[in-house]
Amino acid sequence: MELSYNIPIPYGRNVEAVRERSRRPSYVCRNGRATIMILQRMVQMVQLQVGSCSTKVRGILFDKDGTLLQFISLWGWWAETVMKGLQQELKQEGGSLPEDPGYILGVHIEPDGSIRSHDRQGPLAMGSPTQMISIATYLLYKEGVPWNRAVQRVTAVFEQANEQLLEHANIIPVTGVVPFLELCRQHGLKMAVVTADDKGPSEQHLEKMGIRHYFDAVVGDDCVAQGKPYPDMVELACREIGLEPHEIAVIGDSVGDMEMGHAAGSSLQIFIDEANQFETAPESADVMIRSYEEIQLKDE
Repeated sequence: MELSYNIPIPYGRNVEAVRERSRRPSYVCRNGRATIMILQRMVQMVQLQVGSCSTKVRGILFDKDGTLLQFISLWGWWAETVMKGLQQELKQEGGSLPEDPGYILGVHIEPDGSIRSHDRQGPLAMGSPTQMISIATYLLYKEGVPWNRAVQRVTAVFEQANEQLLEHANIIPVTGVVPFLELCRQHGLKMAVVTADDKGPSEQHLEKMGIRHYFDAVVGDDCVAQGKPYPDMVELACREIGLEPHEIAVIGDSVGDMEMGHAAGSSLQIFIDEANQFETAPESADVMIRSYEEIQLKDE
């Protein structure tokens, strides 16, 4: 048995960042040309079936927002607060929010200013915090604020909303997710979260929901060189739980989740649409579900 730190670095990635995240040793034993991960041998294969789609997995990776928790239950209040903060910043420069400003975050704003739904292909659903800050920063820049100062002011708006989020948000789990997580644990599946949100806040959201203990790893956008739809999150999560991408399934509610899974070589991409917003599964998904009850697990 030996300690192996030989992590292949894909071309074009942040080499030092990836190596630093991969310092944790993997215990391996070599049998001829084969390298067998000890942890993989300890985790049994489970038959996962959704309708006519079936595959064998040792683990499942979950998106967070819209997959584990109902999206607007967490991000509705946050988006309202950010929009109010941006309006105040623009007002200081003699400007105002553009007409129909929901596109800034990818949300639908009601006449009373409340936010009750979002664009599942928009920045709040698929983008990173850094990307959303960049979009909003442009509004201040247009009003003559130097880019560096505009970034600081918009970042402060976002951070203030983040600090108050857990206090004000009423996080509601996606229907059936807790029983399904428990079922996965009973079958011995490894589980991890891969989210476009940052790791720290994501840990807090999972703790508040009371489900953090189900997951062996949480990977946020700030943990990788490239977020969704690139494969980095899946690759890192798999390293942290000791599995290979082809041994896991990915469950998510956005096209970015599905494309991420395909790019990494995941065994199955499951698109969840609890709100019935899609008539058919996106092209990048292997199968679509409305409820976690549609997923069946069976020990091999």
